[in-house]
Amino acid sequence: MYRRYLIVSVSIMLFVASLAFAQIDKIAIFNESVGWTTTDVAKAATDTITKNVKGAGSIKVYNDADIAKFAKDNTKDGNFDVIVIFGYFPINLYKPGNAEKDGSVGENFLQGGDMIFNTADYIFYVTQGGGANGDVGLKNMTNSNLDCWTDGATCKPTADGKKYAPSLPASFTAPRCIRMDQVEAEADWDVEMSFAESGTNADPAIIRNNKNGGRVGIAFQVSDDAMPRGAVMAEILNNYVGALTAVKPADKTTTTWGQVKGF
Repeated sequence: MYRRYLIVSVSIMLFVASLAFAQIDKIAIFNESVGWTTTDVAKAATDTITKNVKGAGSIKVYNDADIAKFAKDNTKDGNFDVIVIFGYFPINLYKPGNAEKDGSVGENFLQGGDMIFNTADYIFYVTQGGGANGDVGLKNMTNSNLDCWTDGATCKPTADGKKYAPSLPASFTAPRCIRMDQVEAEADWDVEMSFAESGTNADPAIIRNNKNGGRVGIAFQVSDDAMPRGAVMAEILNNYVGALTAVKPADKTTTTWGQVKGF
């Protein structure tokens, strides 16, 4: 009898520990093509992320064709995975010119409860042919009316930003923020975390779909390569995203860090 209780107790302890210390399963980085930055800057940021992020099972760089396979293989696989992009949305994740309004590899990845994390140009905007997706890319990928038009904004770190991403500058021009008022007006999306703000605008920030658990993150959607892209993205992945329990929505036994915080 004692042994049975001991086994149950240990099982509960392991379960609780898994909630507290769960990590990202895989991070896929795409830096083959970029927008509002250079491939050299993207590769340097990639090196910083690869060397400093400890809260992931694996981190690898993929080309356009291979990142689509990564997304397919890791959609609804029971794990939480992240794709990092540098202002350019791979054509094999989403056909250029918004040719796949619904059902693209990239959208399926998000809807499976995973995350796409972008820096540099406007997320989902730039692809083969330049800005072929425009601001419709974000709308289609999130099935929303969101946009990132925030010219003139100057972001400063929030208390959470200082905690999770200490490399954030004291202030910086932020022309392509997440517009938090728009997000909160969407029934399916919530602002999970804002790391720096200008009024109701946020960059870096993470939004979360409250139905499927998919996350969209941005960090420094600016053309200024003096921004510490790699350092801040690594800190966010390590200190915040890596702490998420982020299981698939079908599993009702766990919760996310964002839900614990009341988002």
